[in-house]
Amino acid sequence: MSPLGKHRIVLVSGPPASGKTTLARPLAERLGFALLTKDDIKETLFTAMQGPPGDVEFSSKIGAASMDLLWALAPHCPAVVLEANFRTRSPYERAKVTALAEAGAQIVEVYCRLPREEASRRFAERARQQRHHPAHALAAMPPDRMIEYEEPFALSPVLKSTPPAPSTSKRWPGRSKRHGRDNIERCEREPARKGSLPSCFRRNAVA
Repeated sequence: MSPLGKHRIVLVSGPPASGKTTLARPLAERLGFALLTKDDIKETLFTAMQGPPGDVEFSSKIGAASMDLLWALAPHCPAVVLEANFRTRSPYERAKVTALAEAGAQIVEVYCRLPREEASRRFAERARQQRHHPAHALAAMPPDRMIEYEEPFALSPVLKSTPPAPSTSKRWPGRSKRHGRDNIERCEREPARKGSLPSCFRRNAVA
């Protein structure tokens, strides 16, 4: 991999249905960074390939292809937010993050915390919604499947965020910039500086 000394990367990780995309979109806009999300890539591939709805095997294959594309594109984006349901214990995915760091990229990870039982409940609820894209064939994910997502990579500074409680989740579309608590809210009160991570990332991230 070529040197990435001036590259800045924000990884948004966490369990499925933990609000990663809700956080990543306004964050990328605020920073002036490009945004690569696994689901955007997967849904585009599904549509282009006229994928069969409900086919779990096909969904899994294009999901894996989407992750490969995300990792392949990341080194070519000087400033980017990467969002996916990263398998943070996977040696393969950890090697991808390590390779970016060793090439000189400056990386901050934003980890969306959510108990596995709540993540499982929200996953099933989301799958029942009519606007749920047919590229995502799984209707449920039990709590024990969430174990592989319940820790950050922790290969770079980490900022942890907690999504809104269920009672406020219906207000997410109008309050996407308020997703999370504490550090994320402080970030939103800072003057916008395109291309620069808010200072709360630097103050509160922990190695």
